[in-house]
Amino acid sequence: AKSDGGLQNLKRVLEQSLSVYGNHHLMGNISGNQDRARFISYADGSVEFSEDPKLAGWTRRIEIRDTIGYNRLLALHAFNFSIPGIPVIYYGDEIGLPGANDPDNRRMMRFGNDISEKEAETLATTRRISNLRNQKMALLYGDLKVLDVSDHSIAYLRNYFQESAIVIFNNSLVEQTIRLAIPNRYNLKELEANFGNSFNVKDDSLEITLPPVSFEILTN
Repeated sequence: AKSDGGLQNLKRVLEQSLSVYGNHHLMGNISGNQDRARFISYADGSVEFSEDPKLAGWTRRIEIRDTIGYNRLLALHAFNFSIPGIPVIYYGDEIGLPGANDPDNRRMMRFGNDISEKEAETLATTRRISNLRNQKMALLYGDLKVLDVSDHSIAYLRNYFQESAIVIFNNSLVEQTIRLAIPNRYNLKELEANFGNSFNVKDDSLEITLPPVSFEILTN
């Protein structure tokens, strides 16, 4: 949700979960629930982690403050849909519905002409993420190996027989070029970028440049 949080902790929690549940399990990965302020409202700074989120909803109107929150929300969806387990979207998180804690996170859902252009774009990308998971066995059943992690980026590979999926995140506020060493036992042939970012593969290494607060999922 924030650009100042080191992603090493995300790697630690992910690997701790996999050590307990394994690479193929039925635990739910949730985008939010009724007991938390909306992720996007933390991610765009509308609600601070240091304040009482329930009180925030009673004392002011929580609306989208910064559109970067949509990018961070989509990165959360990409993460939840590309790791082992069952992705679960709390209603409204597919469009970026804002809100503080209960009851402000139970607003009426909006559809069709009642959503903004940015919300429609978020919904379309969320659908692409969901459809990609449904189409790729590596994202459904593959084992997971973290390839690289830093304060502002993380990359991991999922593999199912000859199918591979490489997932890369840039959580920083600047463009980043990320270079990955890929073990040669994985199939890197005919990799395609599903979200429009260019990349290069040479021998057992991969290089990709990602815009600020963005992600890419490469599949074959």
